[in-house]
Amino acid sequence: MTATDWAHDSGRLAAPREFIASITTIMVKELRSRMRGRRAFVVLTVYLGLLALIAYGSYAIIAPNARNQAFGFGGPTFANASAIIGQTIFSIISIFQLILVCFIAPAFTAGQISSEREKQTLDLLISTPLRPGAIVVGKLLAALAFVGLMIVAAIPISAIVLMYGGASIDDIVRQQVVLLATALGFGAVGLFFSALLKRTQAATVLTYCAVLALGLGTVMLFIFWTVVANRDPADFGQFGPAKRAPEQIVYLNPMVGMLDVVANTEPGGGGGIASALNQLRSDPAADPNLGGGGQVCQGNVCFAVDQNGNPIVNPVPVAQQAMGGYFWPRFVITFVALAFLLTLASMRLVIPAPMRFAFRRRRNDLPPLPEPPIAPAASIDEIASPADD
Repeated sequence: MTATDWAHDSGRLAAPREFIASITTIMVKELRSRMRGRRAFVVLTVYLGLLALIAYGSYAIIAPNARNQAFGFGGPTFANASAIIGQTIFSIISIFQLILVCFIAPAFTAGQISSEREKQTLDLLISTPLRPGAIVVGKLLAALAFVGLMIVAAIPISAIVLMYGGASIDDIVRQQVVLLATALGFGAVGLFFSALLKRTQAATVLTYCAVLALGLGTVMLFIFWTVVANRDPADFGQFGPAKRAPEQIVYLNPMVGMLDVVANTEPGGGGGIASALNQLRSDPAADPNLGGGGQVCQGNVCFAVDQNGNPIVNPVPVAQQAMGGYFWPRFVITFVALAFLLTLASMRLVIPAPMRFAFRRRRNDLPPLPEPPIAPAASIDEIASPADD
């Protein structure tokens, strides 16, 4: 191997290590500045205290009603009352945590890059050996590390439902996956606007507008699209499957993903939340044994259809259709992909504008390094009998 080949191979091996080392450097610097004061610990304590208070308040409200409902079934069925309590506490805690993550995660990332511009330190940071991509990823991971700490620290409170029943360890794992995916996605949204704009205030406003658009706008768009599609005068008065907007619209909605997790804990495998989620599906609770066309929902009922879309059986209530595990995996995959794309865009935006679209020269295009001169080897006679002075 020549000296040129060795230099090229060592450069290829050093690039990933350099990138990881740069990310670690940024994370250590950001976490030290964030965790050094009292603010982080006060926020974490207040968050956990509020979550525990909500769990206790849910128990105090639902316990009497659950006992009355359980005794109304014809006998003292304490197991049913316990399951109702556990399912209610799990639902309220999950939704409350999701709302907090939707507002906290963008707040930690919306000023990561724009604050550096306002302090006029971004150019100095880029001029260091740290790569712009490593700066973006390091700031994103450092900002989300505290949010992840808040999510993980609340697991013992969510695990209280295991004593009552109504939710299992699998449900808690799904809850944590949805929360972490939400934090990652909205954190990447905040970082993107922070890299796009120069002012932290403007970046924060646009970030929360995007959060509201994904949280509420997608559902409103789905409902509006569905209503407009069913107002076709040509189909008025005809019996058949109702038209719906593409269900892919709600893949970007974290609330739908969390409700899908909560719906899996409803007694009997289907209830109010499961019925509402069934209305969002293009082919809800499809059963290939019923005519090959599955089932479609119209209003508050579902009915089986054949391959041509014609109903073949009497309508059945939506509440009888099992629901769960349909939306949350699609939401997680969509949000992780969105976070990846926005992070790549943020890496490009951090680079100064004149250098943003400049192409780097590949290592193969660089001129070869000159090989060091090799001295001729001395013969044995010259070593044994050196020349006289």
